[in-house]
Amino acid sequence: MTDTQTLSNSHTWQSGDWKDKANSQAPYNGIQITGIPQYNDNGAFVSAAITITDYTNDPAGISSNIQALTIAQGKINIPAPEAPTDSADADNSNETTNSDSEPNTAPDNSDTATVDATSEQINAEPENNQNAQPDPSDDKNNDFTVNGWLALESNTMDLFLRVHFMYGLEPFQKEELGYIMGFSALLKSDD
Repeated sequence: MTDTQTLSNSHTWQSGDWKDKANSQAPYNGIQITGIPQYNDNGAFVSAAITITDYTNDPAGISSNIQALTIAQGKINIPAPEAPTDSADADNSNETTNSDSEPNTAPDNSDTATVDATSEQINAEPENNQNAQPDPSDDKNNDFTVNGWLALESNTMDLFLRVHFMYGLEPFQKEELGYIMGFSALLKSDD
């Protein structure tokens, strides 16, 4: 499988409030989700690389990546990217994070969270759970406003990305739910 086959099969979805020219102040723009299906040597679907980019509080976008979402994983909580420790560290870490990024995703200066396909699920604490332990969200980027889940579901010939999340500025949060993109279960040849 070559990179050109993978890139030609990418899909991009933009939220209903997406604008070609972003606002001059927050909220700058909406959400963009890109999915790239990954196939095995026999052309059968294995997983999809998903990038969720939030342009609410950052005109350059803040991205969260799930490297390989599979049907078996079920509903996966959308991971919030970690907050940058300082601008120099953030710039250096993002140079390798988005090395082969899709053309419709956020620029390399965006903050990124990544989830590996080998994890069975993301361990996310609900926001209303008050524990005596330190809050893991303290290390999360507060400019990333997306909170919810996504999942891959299939029928006989296709796979669909199903989402349920909220995003945006607190008093004007928007909710997205439903099926936003589909992938072929078998890689189609370019004959």
